[in-house]
Amino acid sequence: MSLSRRMMMRGAVAAAGAVSALPAVAQRGRAVALPDDPAGMVASLTDAVYINSNEHPVGPGPSALRALAALPPLSGRYGMAFAGKLESLFARQNGLSADQIQVHPGSFMPLRSVALTYSSRERPIAYFEPTFDQGFLGLGDKSVTRSVAVPLAGDFVADPQKLLAAAPNAGVYYLCNPNNPTGLPVARTDIEWLLAHKPKGSILLVDEAYIQFSDAQSCLDLVASSADVLVARTFSKIYGLAGLRCGLIAGRKDLLDGMARYGVNITPMPAVVAAEASLLDADLVPMRKAENKAVRDDLTTWCATQGLRTLPSEASFLMIHVGRPGADVTAALARDRIFIGGPREHMDDWVRVSIGTAAEMQAFKTALLKVLA
Repeated sequence: MSLSRRMMMRGAVAAAGAVSALPAVAQRGRAVALPDDPAGMVASLTDAVYINSNEHPVGPGPSALRALAALPPLSGRYGMAFAGKLESLFARQNGLSADQIQVHPGSFMPLRSVALTYSSRERPIAYFEPTFDQGFLGLGDKSVTRSVAVPLAGDFVADPQKLLAAAPNAGVYYLCNPNNPTGLPVARTDIEWLLAHKPKGSILLVDEAYIQFSDAQSCLDLVASSADVLVARTFSKIYGLAGLRCGLIAGRKDLLDGMARYGVNITPMPAVVAAEASLLDADLVPMRKAENKAVRDDLTTWCATQGLRTLPSEASFLMIHVGRPGADVTAALARDRIFIGGPREHMDDWVRVSIGTAAEMQAFKTALLKVLA
């Protein structure tokens, strides 16, 4: 039986429990009894090991923190013009024009806008499963238009030929590169094959939330060549700005204009300022990529010594084959206050673990051995 993200969250919430005296809300894969107290709310973010949401364990980089330090007195301002400045900077850094970039409060809404604009019941959105598909789902985890999900199997490597065969007339073909939750990149030759063979008028949507952790080639150059490609990026992962909410989508101006009927909300001013500071810090991405790889490689090696299969992730998380219901392992770890991402569709006896600090991963190892004993 496959599990949706919402099903897994409900399982983790039930396992973790809540304080009955206060109203409990679902947060970070558990039930949190939040007090009417800002300090108490903030404390709930640091009172356990959270390696479940692929957040960066350190948070914003030094340059972003310095920029944010000056903002509290100005938080009453919208800073509406700042998003355009960020679009121009990102465009210059990636060989694009500013009108090919659109900044949003995170990358979730751009993904949804693409689905609503370029897919329909007649021309669905097609993607592999499991992947990050929440932008395409609405009430009851039903597609906002119509979806064709092709299960990954065997080595869990995405094969675009299978995707095209399953949905030969899709309006949108979606690839998460590297894929979430497998962490596996999609070969550039496969992306180019799909772009060359997809039906006329359809869009290739590439979600590059984790590309900077990997050695995969970005598809931003395809945007520069005016291909039928939209590329989503987020500042939530390697830049550590998940709570501030800033993302963008790149594509031909006519494709971005086509999404305009769904509007573009104002991105929070502190998020744009922190994102700009992050882009201007040339050392941040290579340093964090190397740090993530070192901790991920250590966890992979440790899993091998324990006889646990892993997938060769190039992202900020790792899928681990635990050989029993992943939901049970997730719930047991939650009782030890170790919160992980849990299983995914067609991977019921696996769990996804975000790469945290070395200390957090050691706590996870200790707890996992206890659960699997």
